[in-house]
Amino acid sequence: MNQYNFGKGKKQKQVHLILTPLKLEQSLRMKNNYLDNQSYYQHTSPRTILPQFTPQKIKQQISFQESKNSPQSSLVSSFKVRPRNFHQENVQLPNNLIKFQSRLIPDDSFKFKAKYAARSRKGVQIGNASKVNQDAFVCCAKIENNECIHLFAICDGHGEHGHMVSGFIKTQLPMLIQKNKIILERNSSQGLMSIIQGLSDMLQKSNIDVSFSGSTLVIVYLQNNKLYCANLGDSRAVLLSREDKWRMKSLSRDHKPSCKDEADRILANGGRIDPLMNSLGLFVGPLRVWTNQNVPGLAMTRSLGDEIAHSVGVSDKPEILQYDLEKNDKVIILGSDGLFEFLTDEQIVKCITPYYDNSNIEGTCNQLMLAACNSWMQKCTNLIDDITFIVLFLTY
Repeated sequence: MNQYNFGKGKKQKQVHLILTPLKLEQSLRMKNNYLDNQSYYQHTSPRTILPQFTPQKIKQQISFQESKNSPQSSLVSSFKVRPRNFHQENVQLPNNLIKFQSRLIPDDSFKFKAKYAARSRKGVQIGNASKVNQDAFVCCAKIENNECIHLFAICDGHGEHGHMVSGFIKTQLPMLIQKNKIILERNSSQGLMSIIQGLSDMLQKSNIDVSFSGSTLVIVYLQNNKLYCANLGDSRAVLLSREDKWRMKSLSRDHKPSCKDEADRILANGGRIDPLMNSLGLFVGPLRVWTNQNVPGLAMTRSLGDEIAHSVGVSDKPEILQYDLEKNDKVIILGSDGLFEFLTDEQIVKCITPYYDNSNIEGTCNQLMLAACNSWMQKCTNLIDDITFIVLFLTY
């Protein structure tokens, strides 16, 4: 995942190709043609470029645009991390932290069968042969051997130790589900809150250095006719329904500095929100969260880990939304931002519809991965993000 600040390389002409995943890395190298100057691909230590002027004077000249770059962990030896609950004492979280759309008690008469499959593919970054997959997924189906109770999760690590954070979540989440299964069934929103708070506390006490590393987390919990989605960061969950035609709606929202309520919390805790400043003194890329030490440049406002960012209001509290399932709800997709970055809703639907009626969930996953990889190839010249997702087919 590409959430931390870093410099931009040379702009290159884009070539639009349709390729199979097995040839992606080879094709990336061919497309760049190795460039005569091989130093372009050499890995350099990331750095934070300090502004030498008043940022407000430049902002009016810049048109912000979303961009994907390499992860960075900027270390400042003189920076002292304040207590983890510092911002939580001074900030009132939004009243809509937990949203209920209808009654709380699941309808035991509402029955469905869930068929699921998952994919996770390491990204490609030219010049970084040691790149690891920082994504992870968790599938806990048929909890307590119940056909209608399931929990699925995606986590997307970022920073130097991001893969360790997502791996920690993947290992610990099933155990916390088992520990909290009673409260999860009786009060699902409170159960999810307890599970995620437990993950945050355990991560804080672990041996993983989370000063500049962390992970997103999106969870979908199904219990009969109720669907709960708990989210931190910019991994995402969507629901596909079919009546006269297929429609897709979001089950979660991305937590970005561009969201007013999220930005207000950051600013109230002494944080700063600006894009990255490049070597020319220009702002580039998405809005990011900074301390007065000009670190860490995190492009999200909620996450697990990220101690430095949490000291200025980045939150480890999930946003939990509840929905009523209906029999025209057919497909659920959870994915890291590598899946959703360049795919439109229409493209995702087209990957699903040819396979649902035949219950060919493996075909759906293969097509979805191919479409996501090709979209990265068409938009980026030297980078493909890690791509991870879970697909559920629901039948009634």
